Amino acid sequence: MPVSCVAILCVHNEANHIRRAINDFVSQGIDVVLIDNGSTDHTLQICSEFLGNGLLSIEHMPWKGEFDLSTQLEIKNTIVRNLNHDWVIHADADEWMHSPVEGESLLDGITRLSEHGFNVINFEEFVFLPTQDEKYNLDNYQKVFLNYYYFSPQKQRLMRAWNRLLSCSNIESGGHKLSGDGINVSPESFILRHYIALSYEHAVQKYLQRIFSKRDLAKNWHKKRLNISQEKLELPSPDKLKQLDRWNSYNLDFSDPKKEHYWNW
Repeated sequence: MPVSCVAILCVHNEANHIRRAINDFVSQGIDVVLIDNGSTDHTLQICSEFLGNGLLSIEHMPWKGEFDLSTQLEIKNTIVRNLNHDWVIHADADEWMHSPVEGESLLDGITRLSEHGFNVINFEEFVFLPTQDEKYNLDNYQKVFLNYYYFSPQKQRLMRAWNRLLSCSNIESGGHKLSGDGINVSPESFILRHYIALSYEHAVQKYLQRIFSKRDLAKNWHKKRLNISQEKLELPSPDKLKQLDRWNSYNLDFSDPKKEHYWNW
């Protein structure tokens, strides 16, 4: 019997991604709880379409003019304690998470590993980028962007899904790794496709205008994103990236893992 699972997303002005993100989870059998961090675009309007259709609730976190991951994680952990699902997923709107087994839904994959006694699933990150001349819209970009790099600064760095009854926390690691007792990480990692920028202009807007909270900075988080320049955000040429032969191919290349994001190459 499948386990029950819920993904928790905290968003601020993610109208570019949110419809696809919720669809990706709901179509794979995963419920969603959304935390809106003071969005002023069409994010809430889009999310309201999913209420009763996979989106369980929309919670609210006041916007204070800064990206505050510490508070986001604290709110997420509070929500987790009040849920009844077997498993939870910590997710972001610009990600697509799935099983590495073609034809297996995310929920079926989690159920399979849970039945084998594992209570934590790590995700391997593949960053997908557009080329300068690619034409896309917000309904099809995951089908258009075929160029990517494998981002792996360290092993098992994205423990994003876990059994809700596990006594653990991801707050100290900034949402990356879990700490606590009884953690049994599956040796089989799942896939996280990360759409960090939909264009050069989007990258500039996203990374150069972001202000990080003092709490986050005191923990030495985000340090590699503090000195990004407009010049560094220029998208890399396709010959510096890997490429899928089709958008839904599972033949991802794990060779040549990148320790830094493209703006630090």
